Amino acid sequence: MQFVRQRCAALLSGRVRSAICRLALSAIHLTALLILPMYAVAQTPQNAFEQIINDDLQAQAQAAIGEGDRKRALALLTELAQRDPRQAGALLDIAILYCELGERDQSLRTLARLEAHYELPPAIGKLILYYRANTCISVESRPQLAVSVGAGVTSNANFGPSDPIVIFAPGAPLNSLTLAPENLPRHDEYIESAIQGEYPIAAVPGLELMGGISDRQYRSLHNFDQRAVTIGVTDRTSFMHGEMDNQITTNVLWLGTHIYQRDLAWHGGFWLPPATWQPLLMRGGLDLTVVDSAYPGNSLYDAMYFAVRAAFQAHVGKRTSMQFFFGPAWDWPRNGRPGGMQRGYSAWLSLDYDMDRHGQFEAILQQRTLNDATAYDPVFFGSLNQQQTIRVAALRYTFPVTAGWSLYAQMSAQRVSSSISLFAYTVYSGSLGLSWKY
Repeated sequence: MQFVRQRCAALLSGRVRSAICRLALSAIHLTALLILPMYAVAQTPQNAFEQIINDDLQAQAQAAIGEGDRKRALALLTELAQRDPRQAGALLDIAILYCELGERDQSLRTLARLEAHYELPPAIGKLILYYRANTCISVESRPQLAVSVGAGVTSNANFGPSDPIVIFAPGAPLNSLTLAPENLPRHDEYIESAIQGEYPIAAVPGLELMGGISDRQYRSLHNFDQRAVTIGVTDRTSFMHGEMDNQITTNVLWLGTHIYQRDLAWHGGFWLPPATWQPLLMRGGLDLTVVDSAYPGNSLYDAMYFAVRAAFQAHVGKRTSMQFFFGPAWDWPRNGRPGGMQRGYSAWLSLDYDMDRHGQFEAILQQRTLNDATAYDPVFFGSLNQQQTIRVAALRYTFPVTAGWSLYAQMSAQRVSSSISLFAYTVYSGSLGLSWKY
């Protein structure tokens, strides 16, 4: 994820303002460290041996912070908090370290846990307000890389129509058409692989270059082999106490040996500051997407897609998070596509459940409906306007094996329904694989 540091109010400028900001936060943080351990722990006597271990973990963590090893400090403090849940000071440090490492979601979850279980003094409240509004750019700004490879099976590699018979309108040159067997859904196995990376630009906090390559090679239907290449730039910054996201990407998709589609896309979003409503930590916003698509094999279908959606994000408890987007969508043809302009809506829902060392479940539901403004083909389909709905459901389970390495299992179902049966089809897929992250 890409993040940007939160800045202090503009009373001064340049290095003076930055220095004052750091000094003020350090003072509040120091006060927090002095207050919280006594406030939450001192009232309950502990076994002397256990206290020695806790003190040693705290000392090692502070030493790691002083050496700049935030990940080691985070691991030590996490162990301390697990050993003694009353260690509110450790939780505060954990939240701050997550933010400094760019893990804003984890930072917000820890802050919510802190607020839910402790009666906090005003100094701590001020610090929490600051880190809630902070977009948490990683102070380490390290490149990220993810690689995966797997094998799977699909029920419809060639996107064949579900109905083998196409019925035409009365008065058409043909009453119906029976599709050839090779045009119907065909089962196949495949090998899939992907490489994705992000490279932060040190001179511009919050700005990152991104890129990725994905590949699917079928065992038999090589004309439907898929390869996609994506490159782009992303930026995340603070804006009006909220968060502004921007992403520009270009994407090329090959089908078989030929380029099937080229996209140039801009995605922008604005998130309001998060709010707590126990046990929810949530925020709302606005999401915008613009995509210019070109089809070299048939420029008749070149189009501009635009969607504006309300956005909602929430963390439920310590392990569950969700995102929901919904809003209208339009698709404008550029070269006289049959059916003309399309309008409808787009919806997207994701749920994540983190089981720590036991893995993670991810579920995604998507739906997009677009309806033609005019008749698709008066000769064969009369006055019928195409009404198309795409529904996708996907489930993925990831199990950590060792540092950076994970096993994954995923399955998906895609259903495209249309008022013209020639364009309606269903695809079921499933795969197993291995992934590595840096």
